[in-house]
Amino acid sequence: MFSPAYAVFNFLGIFFVLLPAGWHWTARNTATLLFIFWCVVNIVPAAINSVIWYDRVDIKAPIYCDIVTKLRVGGDVGVPAALLCITRQLEAIAAARQAYFSSKDRQRRRIVDLAIGLGIPTLIMILHTVVQGHRYDIIERVGCIPSIYWSLPAVFLVIIWPVLLLLAAAVYGGLALRLFVARRYQFARLLESSQSAISTSRFIRLIALAALQIAYTVPIALCLRIIQFVTIPLNPFHDWAEVHYGFNYVGTITLKQFESGPKTYARLQELNYWSYAISCAIFFLFFGMGEESVASYRRWASKIGFPMRTEECSPRTATQISLPAYPRSEPSLLKDDKAAGTTVDGVFITVQEENFTSV
Repeated sequence: MFSPAYAVFNFLGIFFVLLPAGWHWTARNTATLLFIFWCVVNIVPAAINSVIWYDRVDIKAPIYCDIVTKLRVGGDVGVPAALLCITRQLEAIAAARQAYFSSKDRQRRRIVDLAIGLGIPTLIMILHTVVQGHRYDIIERVGCIPSIYWSLPAVFLVIIWPVLLLLAAAVYGGLALRLFVARRYQFARLLESSQSAISTSRFIRLIALAALQIAYTVPIALCLRIIQFVTIPLNPFHDWAEVHYGFNYVGTITLKQFESGPKTYARLQELNYWSYAISCAIFFLFFGMGEESVASYRRWASKIGFPMRTEECSPRTATQISLPAYPRSEPSLLKDDKAAGTTVDGVFITVQEENFTSV
């Protein structure tokens, strides 16, 4: 349990999530950037912690632990919130009645994404203080982790939110997939009429990313909470002073103590601590070797003096389905602007042929 591989994969996770991040920053897709952000701000401390506390539970770097434990609370909510933003966006595209979104539409969607993917986790980080019984805990080979006073307010203020957001993301993801399958021929006709360079691969990869994340995290979260509810009685929450009495206490748990508890619960907790490394690996699996990321790697290599051969792109065929994407800028109102309207199965679609960004 928590072998050296845990530390190794945490450091690899930093590489996995940051390597493709440059292209997504250029694309300015808020939902995907939120997913990257919450992975980064949690996988970096997880990697550091797995080295500092590899074979000890010393109480050290208290200010650092105060910060990273709050970020862990935010990340546990932030990743599901980012997945909800991604699946909401995919559902909107799959159900789109137009391929073009104005700058006002994009700005409104960005504000909503930030409210969900940044606002909700920040609020939960603040509310966590209400049910933070003591400063934090330290587990050998894991490092400092948040403490929660196990009570009914903790359930509603902190614990329930990751599961709720993941279930909402699952609903939107299911709707997006159903609409995509039902309208795939419309998208194919749109491709033929628009000659757009945007492929459906990014849409499918984002759906797959969300599906794998949900399939991995929801069962673990539900099983952990069920075991906790069944085996650990909820503490009464009388007042602030009682809950926060002796707040500066730091709990320490050795590996032997961690493994001495129920085996199933310990294994589920271990999988839970692996979650950020796995999230980073899943992200790299779908986006680290995508065509846009490979092109970005080639540009970077050329800039640092390692020119790479650029293969000529093969012509697109009618079997490659294109999805509508967000244009980088407003289309010009001049007569020579390259915007055109087309009707696909009775749905009017506006196609902007230049300056597309990623889904």
